[in-house]
Amino acid sequence: MSRPAMQRFGGRPMLAALAAIVLVAGLLAWRLTRKAPDEDSAPPPSALVTVAPARAGAISRTVEAYGVIAGSAAASRTISAARDVIVQDVLVTAGQPVAAGTPLAQVGDTPASGLAYRQAADGAIFARRDLARVQRLYDQHLAANDQLIAAQKALADAQGALTAQVAAGGGQARRAVVSPIAGVVGQVAVARGQQVAAGGVLVTVVASGGLVAQLGVEPNRAAQVSVGQPVRLVSAFDPKAAIDSRLTVVGRAVDPASHLITVSAPARSAALPLGASVRGEIAVATSRGLTVPRASVVYDESGAHVFVVKAGKARQVAVETSPESGDQISVTGALHAGDPVVVAGAYQLQDGLAVRLGAP
Repeated sequence: MSRPAMQRFGGRPMLAALAAIVLVAGLLAWRLTRKAPDEDSAPPPSALVTVAPARAGAISRTVEAYGVIAGSAAASRTISAARDVIVQDVLVTAGQPVAAGTPLAQVGDTPASGLAYRQAADGAIFARRDLARVQRLYDQHLAANDQLIAAQKALADAQGALTAQVAAGGGQARRAVVSPIAGVVGQVAVARGQQVAAGGVLVTVVASGGLVAQLGVEPNRAAQVSVGQPVRLVSAFDPKAAIDSRLTVVGRAVDPASHLITVSAPARSAALPLGASVRGEIAVATSRGLTVPRASVVYDESGAHVFVVKAGKARQVAVETSPESGDQISVTGALHAGDPVVVAGAYQLQDGLAVRLGAP
């Protein structure tokens, strides 16, 4: 074959290679510009939140105080030992309800108190015999009138001493000490086998309905607090255990131990037992406005704001906050009563983000 003919047929492989390169480049460009099959159908990002409506109504500005449920001084009864005794048995425990006449403890005489009773009894017997002797002598004109009067007085004194010993429980090997009122045992101050001197405390009982909340208020807030103000008493361990009351006592001296001002309010409810720790929310002023849950307010460098759900999206609304009342906080801003405000999930939101509503 001649050289021109070879050149004519030898150029075909080069054309085929160029065509292959162009085809591969086109495939690559198509792959790079082609969208994923499900890109257009993928849902936009969203956040799961719960909402609560903004509320319009009375707003209470409160002062918080903390303390315990105790027995009021007027309603407490202290049962003391009338004479030196030995505690033979303790029949109640602190916090136990008791009726009037319920035995609280069993006590008996100490050796010394038993001796005092026997001496009083012997003294009365001797004085009675001596009076009879002087009376016989007087009848026989062998004793003067003043001797008879002295013997009569000695018998009266001896009988008075014996009566006092009997009233204090003398002469009884075992005696029950009973509750004078119905109420709750506030304190058991003795143990079995303990010797208690006359006047020593055995048991304290708080009368039914005599419980009060004794609270401590910061001195710089005490000027806002006065007798008669409403106070909500909430258990420190169970927020559902709460009662409404009013202040009956507002102290004006700082307690040296707690450095707080003591205030108190009746706590007539089984929901707050004796000794329970409580928080008091004292309403010192009332106004009207909007409140939202405290958890719905988000704070950042720009200030406070909440998110309102509109058309399935979170819309940021700037607010100014005022004093809190329980789990609600007073706010002012571009809000209206009934607006659905995000509570759970507020800190993960951005303005315009789609949201999904969960169960509150």
